[in-house]
Amino acid sequence: MTVAGRKTQGRRVLVVGATGRLGTAIAEALTERGDEVVLTARDTEKLEKQAASLARGGRKAASFVSADLGHRDAVETIVHGLRAALPPKDGRGSIDDVILASGPFPRTPLAELRREDLERTITVHAVAPLLLVHALSSDLAKARGGVVALGDAGTTRPYEQHVAYLTAKGALKTGLQALAVELAPDVRVNVVELGVVADPEADADPLRRHRLATRSQLGRFGTPHDVVHAVLSLLDATWATGEVWGVGR
Repeated sequence: MTVAGRKTQGRRVLVVGATGRLGTAIAEALTERGDEVVLTARDTEKLEKQAASLARGGRKAASFVSADLGHRDAVETIVHGLRAALPPKDGRGSIDDVILASGPFPRTPLAELRREDLERTITVHAVAPLLLVHALSSDLAKARGGVVALGDAGTTRPYEQHVAYLTAKGALKTGLQALAVELAPDVRVNVVELGVVADPEADADPLRRHRLATRSQLGRFGTPHDVVHAVLSLLDATWATGEVWGVGR
């Protein structure tokens, strides 16, 4: 089935930051609905286990590429791995869509903030992801694909002890909004901006749930299920680009 020139089933989706809590949930949801997922993160052992776990129900194990976004050659490593796993052919690139779910959340007290903290965090959360989208832009255009990134509500309502992280997420949001203009109309680029996202099992204690809710101006928090729903909705919304949707804020 196709909608507005976009194939809606059996998409090839690259999940960046695939071994984190939210990246894992997104990859599982994509696989369950029949998309072909390629995983990338820095821990090869975790990637191997996750790829095998997605092979339920007779499905083949997912492809994966191990790369540390903090390294200068990370983008080249990911693109090379994609080309090897899914060679472009018949007018189709190696990938149709990209999910940016990189998860490092470094705590950087202002008194201890260093240049290295800013450089590393901005590279992982903004520089490498933006360069990766650039490197795959022709693949995405062929598929009339989409990019959906996980951002942070703290870029508009900052909180303490995370200057490097919030600076990086702010750079990512602005860079992706610029790319939405640059890549339109063939490629859609959107952000899911996260507030408090709780783990229903780990945060089952009523007192902890109350404390989480008080951190939100709306008195509520999101769950991984909410994040997955928002990500997949934006991935499939052929009318949406340059959007920033909030979850748990």
